[in-house]
Amino acid sequence: MNLKKFFYNDDLEIAGLKTDSRLVGPGDLFVCIKGYTVDGHLFAKNAEKAGASAIVCERFIEGITVPQIIVESTHIELPRLAHIFFNEPTHKLNLFGVTGTNGKTTIAYITEHLLSGFGEPAGYIGTNGIRYAGTIIEPVNTTPEALSLQETFFHMAKAGVKNVSFEVSSHALALHRADYCLYKAAVFSNLTPEHLDFHLNMEDYFEAKYQLFTRIIPNGCAVINIDDDYGVRIVQRLRKNGIHTYTYAVENDADFQARDIHMTTAGTQFLLNSPEGSFLVNSPLFGNFNVYNVLGAVGAVYSAGLSMEKIIDLVAILSPIDGRMEIMDEGQDFTVIVDYAHTPDSVKKALEYVTSIKQNLVTIVIGCAGDRDRANRPVIARLSVDNADKVIFTTDDPHSEDPMAILNDMVKGLDNKCYEVITDRVKAIETAITTAQKNDIILITGRGHQKLQYWKNGNVQLDDREVVKNALRGFRKV
Repeated sequence: MNLKKFFYNDDLEIAGLKTDSRLVGPGDLFVCIKGYTVDGHLFAKNAEKAGASAIVCERFIEGITVPQIIVESTHIELPRLAHIFFNEPTHKLNLFGVTGTNGKTTIAYITEHLLSGFGEPAGYIGTNGIRYAGTIIEPVNTTPEALSLQETFFHMAKAGVKNVSFEVSSHALALHRADYCLYKAAVFSNLTPEHLDFHLNMEDYFEAKYQLFTRIIPNGCAVINIDDDYGVRIVQRLRKNGIHTYTYAVENDADFQARDIHMTTAGTQFLLNSPEGSFLVNSPLFGNFNVYNVLGAVGAVYSAGLSMEKIIDLVAILSPIDGRMEIMDEGQDFTVIVDYAHTPDSVKKALEYVTSIKQNLVTIVIGCAGDRDRANRPVIARLSVDNADKVIFTTDDPHSEDPMAILNDMVKGLDNKCYEVITDRVKAIETAITTAQKNDIILITGRGHQKLQYWKNGNVQLDDREVVKNALRGFRKV
């Protein structure tokens, strides 16, 4: 591809785009990206030695002999370059974007499942990885970096995918990863305090999320939870700007409203009021929060033209979602649930659900991740001891922090009679299981589907679900 396609006056053939100097090959265009810990400008010389034909950078770099194209922001420039290089792949796809603090993964998963109702290949990009046309890629970020994202869209379109369910994080929006993505439907789940180590405050967090709804195509639709105050604000803005909007709710009147909700051992049943009338919905997913998640996904695919009858049939055959209220059954006489809840709001909702169905004691195994909102740690700890009968605080993903320092932040001010601390996560889970009684519920939360535990000196393999299975098989109460 000629460089003129990227920059008007430069005439040079480009073989590929790279942001990692170790991956540069002859003829590649190297884009210097300044990250949290590494500045790509420092590796421009390595990229030149590897054969880069030109460098895109934010400042002049001494000692480079190939052309340097200086731009104001390589973060802004990269998605544009990738979009052009991969032949504008998002124009060939219908994107169903999902944003919000909690529920993104589940809504995106349900949306992917419902999109099968159109009879065309669908894809998924999000916290649980990338899936399309038989391809499965393990997760790195909720929303991939701009170059990887556009390349993924290219391969999806090439494989015949038509519809893509896509989790869009606030980081991705604020850091321009998702630029040049336009949406057939955009779903907002909720907004509660999270990532305030990255965003200046809740208003900054909200504005980052709102960017998604400025990128809806002319015949597209926003689908908004109006039981959330921020959702109400989004609806007001969008309707003022003439954007087609559907609302969903449990407590308030909405286009898609769930009523008469009943939890059963098989899942959840509720009456759905919709633009096409009322329908009885049977969902195999557990918890009130999953009612909201179903509503958001239903609104998205309905806005794209799928019939309510087909939608209701597909909801009834949903499969369990990896690490989202996932029940682990090895024949024991108590219940073990693995969940990803890691914010105060999601932890509260998970505990509310398990306490609403408990027959005996509820035990929670929980920690907090390092290098994240420290203010949330005592809040999550207090929610745990206030809502569970037994609490085991343990290590989550410490990242660069000392695990004990994180745990000390959590338990500060708590009565030490109401919890125990077991730093080793495997031992914490095993302790919860080996001390469980008949009809207890054990909720293991914070990491969900994750298979790696992130430490300063290197990551280790750790899947909560595998730990649970091994513990149950070694200590089976029937």
